[in-house]
Amino acid sequence: MDKSKILEALAQANVVKFGEFTLVSGDKSPIYVDLRMLPSYPEVFDLITTALAEAAKATGAKRIGGMETAGIPLGAAMAIKLKKPMIYIRKKPKDYGTQSRIEGVLEKGDAVVLVDDLMTKGTSKLDFVGPVREAGGIVKDIVIVLDREQGGKEALAAEGIKLHNLVTLRELLAYLFEKKKITKGQYDEVLAYLSKSK
Repeated sequence: MDKSKILEALAQANVVKFGEFTLVSGDKSPIYVDLRMLPSYPEVFDLITTALAEAAKATGAKRIGGMETAGIPLGAAMAIKLKKPMIYIRKKPKDYGTQSRIEGVLEKGDAVVLVDDLMTKGTSKLDFVGPVREAGGIVKDIVIVLDREQGGKEALAAEGIKLHNLVTLRELLAYLFEKKKITKGQYDEVLAYLSKSK
């Protein structure tokens, strides 16, 4: 899919926020990309999940694995488009019923492509890989919308997992700056932050 269409869709959904934010990793960031709002924009959501589905299909995986929370609606839309079975993986086991972290049918030897919204350092993604592998699933690929390029790709590669991202944070920033949706000050601040935070 044309990358400029993806960048325009993300710009339309107004996913970029500036300020001071604490990330999942605990790090402070001057930028936050809120992709959880994508389902609120049906046309944008359709375009993004179509692009993710194309990336997932290319991996040859048998199942789609949505990572709680943002990866669940993305994975559900992709699974419908690809007519592939889906599972989702919880952050923690539920404290009732089966107490499983995996919901849905996963058979031993199934190749599962995991899906989520974005990645920073990759540590939270690896937390989802373990339960799937322990249950007999094979995880070699993770598909995301946006890579913040802060070490996540390398962390996954060290575990034998390939990252497939639609865009990078630098690409999104460059697009927003080119379209005059952010100021030069905002653009420069985030580039400086990214260059020293990897």
